[in-house]
Amino acid sequence: MQVPYLMADPSIAKPDHPEEDWKIWTVVNPAVWMVPFFFILFIQMWMIHTYALSLPGYGFKDSAQAAVDARAAVVVEQVQGQQIAQVQ
Repeated sequence: MQVPYLMADPSIAKPDHPEEDWKIWTVVNPAVWMVPFFFILFIQMWMIHTYALSLPGYGFKDSAQAAVDARAAVVVEQVQGQQIAQVQ
């Protein structure tokens, strides 16, 4: 498959894809660029998750607070039920 080149220099040999796809690795050496690339991806993932977990209703703090609120509601209902029983 020949890739069309618009406004390209005719003296440059046109690549014949996919037979010459291996040549990208002569420009992008994975031994050099893989670690920085994964480091950048890790930083980006960390920032996105930090933002997402800080939204109201999401994250570990909100789920823990909801569990505490649910337990507190049960305790309040039990105390109110005991007070009603004592008054009668």
